[in-house]
Amino acid sequence: MRLRHTISALVLLSVGLAAQQQLVLPDNHHLSESPNQIGNSGSTLWFRTTTSRFQLLYEAAAFTGVSAVSGPIVITKIKFRGEDGEINLGGQVYNGVTIAVGSTTLTTSTLTTTFANNLLPGTTAMGLTGTTNITVAPSQGSVPNNWNVEFDLNALGNSIVYDPSSGQSLLIDINMPSAPSNAPPLGLISFQNTTGTTAQIRGLGMTSTGGASVTGASNNTPLVCGIEFIGTGGFSTITPARNEFYGAACGGQASSFYEGFLNGQVFDLGGGLTMTPDNPAAPNYYIVSNGAPAPDTTKVNAAPQVTADDGIFNYSLGFTFNYPGGSTTNVVPSSNGFVWLDQAMTDTAFAAVASRLLGDGVPPFTAPQQNWAAARLAIFWKDLNMLRNAGLNPAAGLHAVTDTSGGPGNAVCYITWWDVGEFNTVSGVGVNGHTNWTFQVVLYEATGTVQYRYGNVPVYATASTSTLGSYATLVGFSRGRIGGATGVNSVDPQNRDISLEGTFATSIEGTTGNIGQRAIATPNAGGSQYGGRMYAGQSLTWSAVNVPTTALIAAQLLDVTSSRPGFQFPTITAPGCILSTSTGALLWETFVLPAPTTVGTVPFVVPSGVLGVDIYAQFVTLDLFGGPNLISNSSNAIKHTVGLN
Repeated sequence: MRLRHTISALVLLSVGLAAQQQLVLPDNHHLSESPNQIGNSGSTLWFRTTTSRFQLLYEAAAFTGVSAVSGPIVITKIKFRGEDGEINLGGQVYNGVTIAVGSTTLTTSTLTTTFANNLLPGTTAMGLTGTTNITVAPSQGSVPNNWNVEFDLNALGNSIVYDPSSGQSLLIDINMPSAPSNAPPLGLISFQNTTGTTAQIRGLGMTSTGGASVTGASNNTPLVCGIEFIGTGGFSTITPARNEFYGAACGGQASSFYEGFLNGQVFDLGGGLTMTPDNPAAPNYYIVSNGAPAPDTTKVNAAPQVTADDGIFNYSLGFTFNYPGGSTTNVVPSSNGFVWLDQAMTDTAFAAVASRLLGDGVPPFTAPQQNWAAARLAIFWKDLNMLRNAGLNPAAGLHAVTDTSGGPGNAVCYITWWDVGEFNTVSGVGVNGHTNWTFQVVLYEATGTVQYRYGNVPVYATASTSTLGSYATLVGFSRGRIGGATGVNSVDPQNRDISLEGTFATSIEGTTGNIGQRAIATPNAGGSQYGGRMYAGQSLTWSAVNVPTTALIAAQLLDVTSSRPGFQFPTITAPGCILSTSTGALLWETFVLPAPTTVGTVPFVVPSGVLGVDIYAQFVTLDLFGGPNLISNSSNAIKHTVGLN
């Protein structure tokens, strides 16, 4: 049977049925492990720090469904990836690893816990066994993550023909007879496993400690597996379906601003931000511009004030700092990347939820809502840990220092997160350097200016929280609850693409926020963080919240091109408003006398065969009755990339 597989593989390789293609098993895990894209945890049961062995079985339906494999293919490469969003330097080496791949009549209900029984020729035809040394590649922390372990079956001489149209399952058998060498810094990444029911995954695993193990433990969350092959079906490029907020909303009176980064989105604010008040003595609003100096790490203490996880401390500035809506002599920095401008605040929650930034809750306020009430500076709000790099820098952690060398009235406060790491990074004694971030908030007494300074920061925003509604990372400013504990939340400015929309000004706080746009998908929501992701078979509508009651006509715009930065032109857009689609956008749906919450009813059905196409959506109110501008209010926009679930 092995000879038959080898000859078939040579025939298919020689005729070159198709270009090299690829797919992901299971075929509903292209974006990430978790359907919500939050709370990912990976698994350490497969690639271990000890010797180990495992088998993976994926049924034929995982090939013949989304990936549309309809006949025999030559499998040339088997790949595995680290936990979504986790950065790791890799470098571990497994010596003498063996891999064999074959087809079997076994299924998820008949795979046994005895490795040898699953390889019996009565049920299973395995290809040749290949032996190799495997080096774990660095993980870049994307979502989905890059492939960390790859078995090149062509190079090993054991590529194999597999035909899912026969109804047989794919079986992979991997044996690691020696523990990996752990090149410093230590810390083996956990590998991406699956989530869902066995019926959804259509796969099963068997894993054990010890390369010589005879039996293993059944595991119904097998590894996510990448396959490269020659044959029909699959994809030349794997394009996950994902969304991204961009542009900026307008028409409200918001003193706050923020950008919430979705899980896996590129973090593009590393050049810094500067917030300049209109009146340093009594600020009404901030002018926000891109750019700030690099962090000054000479402005730190001999030892940090906070190294505890989820820690805060009350710091006396030594001067009065004025900001829009208030002033303070004390600040409360949090280890999770934000600063309270009120010494009464004690909350240090790591979940970056926009409504909490804005004050959250309705009276009467109970814990923890009363602790979300004050003004807050969010430079890099996410789940952080101060001790991930203490072995590299004994002073790693959260620092606050006030420099008075400029004389009276010219004090400057530096709040520094120095060489800190992310919560979901591999940790332990001697484990350092996987994530190593430095950033700094600077407050100027004389001018009231605030700077967000970034040193080394991640390429991708990533989340380890399972809190619904939270962003992977959030950057911004808010006065919190207007009017104190019994007041109201700051109005919502909606998510703003800060880096692309250039210099902008916040407003004097009013009673109206900006329009918020929401994508709603069926039959699958497509992830609680992302909302309506576009992949074949999905049906999407768009809704809007906080639509002005004065609006007479509104429209949902769709486009295949965008304006980035947004288009602003007198008579087309009201002052401060931007059009984030092109001027040729399609009026997908119009609304007469739109409600404050306007619910879209015209569905967009995602067709097949359009992978990689970007579709842009924006909600606007229109003045068609002689007003000075065509667009009087607009939401921020959503970029949908049509891809795979």
